[in-house]
Amino acid sequence: MRNLILSNPDSVIKELKHIGVDTNAYSLFINKANYKISKFEGLSCAQANVLKQTALICGADLAIPKTVYYGSKRKKITAILFANFREIEKIKMRLEEQPWMEPISKQLSEILVAKPPPTLKIGNKKLEFNRTYIMGAINITPDSFYTGSRYTTKDTVERIAQEMEEEGADFLDIGAESSRPGAERVDKKEEIKRLKKILPAVIKNTNIPISIDTYKADTASFAIDQGVKLINDISGLSFDKKMAGVIAKNKASLIIMHIKGTPRTMQVNPQYKDLMGEIHYYLRGKIDFATLKGIELNRIIIDPGLGFGKRLEDNYEIINRLNELTSLGRPVLVGHSRKSFIGKPFNISPDQRLEGTLGVEAILIRNGTSIIRVHDVSEAKKVAMLIDKIKE
Repeated sequence: MRNLILSNPDSVIKELKHIGVDTNAYSLFINKANYKISKFEGLSCAQANVLKQTALICGADLAIPKTVYYGSKRKKITAILFANFREIEKIKMRLEEQPWMEPISKQLSEILVAKPPPTLKIGNKKLEFNRTYIMGAINITPDSFYTGSRYTTKDTVERIAQEMEEEGADFLDIGAESSRPGAERVDKKEEIKRLKKILPAVIKNTNIPISIDTYKADTASFAIDQGVKLINDISGLSFDKKMAGVIAKNKASLIIMHIKGTPRTMQVNPQYKDLMGEIHYYLRGKIDFATLKGIELNRIIIDPGLGFGKRLEDNYEIINRLNELTSLGRPVLVGHSRKSFIGKPFNISPDQRLEGTLGVEAILIRNGTSIIRVHDVSEAKKVAMLIDKIKE
């Protein structure tokens, strides 16, 4: 006997074909191979008990608090379903016979429907995420955490931007204020002054979308007037109440990142009760807020914010469970390049973290990221192309 690791329908079909299974049974076994662990929140005690019994009848199982068995006094119950697609289909069919279980049945239907890859609008262009996209990071600050990415002269920035494009970058992300842990705030006048020196030339001499890393509405407005189509807001529209209006008015695209605290305070003992749950609901809430303010849904990218108010182990958990965020239906961007959680296990500085960065990149791509934000475009592009090929 040997265990099989069949991570996609094609690999399942290949094994079934090899042993001569009837083609009519392929879909049945594909559904059995697709295993899901789904968390349900806000159930009543009665709903949790019914879902538990139905899951068991259908060959699945539901983890519920032990108090539910004795009639929990809690108004809302959280439960975790362990089931393959075939079992989920059976559970859904049984619950459809009970009208009061309809909300849960609808949630199960959402699990069963295969969602197409998200699309993204940048200006008038529409991007399809059938591969991993690369974003090159350019810091026009004197205090970025990685000295190898500090570019402060117009000629240098222009050269680096052209090099990154030639090496395969799909976007450039330019930041005029450092967001490293403990960084001091830069006022908008200084931030705009730094951008004025380099932005017109970069836009003129590159053919890929430019993103500006800022949480200030006035800086974003200036950049958009120069021709920028994408704003990377580390605060997720939280630090400047005017930002959402600026994005919506100009039909710009937006990166919404999760952060706990501010760059100056975010690494002062951050704590989470439910890391992935908190990030998920934060990003979902920000997406809803953004669309309510008039920002088009298909112009939004999300970012879990590695290193932004995260403990060492938090970063590792996000990397391992990144795929959970794809359920939000938006492209997931991750900026992991040369960050401290890569260097800490070996006590090495940012300039020695390239190998770790590339290793983490491979895992991120495997786990569902759409866009990788990096300092080393050429190396990252090669890794992305290889992992995309393996995924195919």
